[in-house]
Amino acid sequence: MGSKVGLALGSGASRGWAHIGIIDALQQLDIEIDFVAGCSIGSYVGAAFCANKLAELEEWVRSLTEWQVTALLGLGWHKGGIVSGEKVFQKLAEDFTAENLEDLEKPLGIIATDLQRGREAWFTEGSTVKAVRASCSIPGLFPAYHYQDKWLVDGGVMNPVPVNLVREMGADIVIAVNLGSDFNVASDQVNQVKNQEVNDTKLSQLLDKSRSTLNQWFEGKFTKDEEVLTPPSMFSTMNTSLNIMQDWLTRSKLASDPPNITLAPKLGHVGIMEFHRASECIEIGKETVERMAEQIKYEIDMHKRKG
Repeated sequence: MGSKVGLALGSGASRGWAHIGIIDALQQLDIEIDFVAGCSIGSYVGAAFCANKLAELEEWVRSLTEWQVTALLGLGWHKGGIVSGEKVFQKLAEDFTAENLEDLEKPLGIIATDLQRGREAWFTEGSTVKAVRASCSIPGLFPAYHYQDKWLVDGGVMNPVPVNLVREMGADIVIAVNLGSDFNVASDQVNQVKNQEVNDTKLSQLLDKSRSTLNQWFEGKFTKDEEVLTPPSMFSTMNTSLNIMQDWLTRSKLASDPPNITLAPKLGHVGIMEFHRASECIEIGKETVERMAEQIKYEIDMHKRKG
């Protein structure tokens, strides 16, 4: 019996469209993927891939404009978050995946964070869309999601690249996709925050309610004038803090449970809410695999010969 290949698709919000390009490129190398584990956006892409609907997902996300993304996210005041994402998950249910995880053509595991118990929550059966929705609930942006008697948030809070889950599912060889590797606090912090300010401005323009309060939250800039130093905005602070946390957590997790192959697309210039930049992210994903093609094939062939 041959070695089984597992793919661990990491969290990263809009940067996760790179997963589509990575999967496309791996298939071009004739690499058969037997198991998939997904976290946050990785679970969304994984749900489409495991239903054999990745091409349809790719066509859709490449067509999205900035304003379509805004409408899909459902910006506004929601209890526990500022976006609902209802239309995003409805689209997944209607066009890109099967109703239940056990109905998918390839095994898919989804990871979320149990907010009350402070531990990972794994899903390998039950509602596909509900598990994906829980896994995608970025704290502060999306409300926590109640499923299977748990309040759940983004799996990236505890395990941004779920190598352990895909191994538990039966994978002998693990290819991990780390979307956060391009975040470097020491050298890129200012650029990261400045880039995020673009997103903040768009959000503040779209959220019309309580304008004066929103301006206080969203219009801070990480800049220094002659005598005035204003702090980073609420969204920049939240996003940068989450990036820092996930970067160190991912390093720790991958060091303690290393995958056979790690793919790390360079996506630090893409804001986490810039879902309209799908084509760019997909191409970066493809290029990442193409650049490492010989190493990937060597690692898999070597492991299979040993097995």
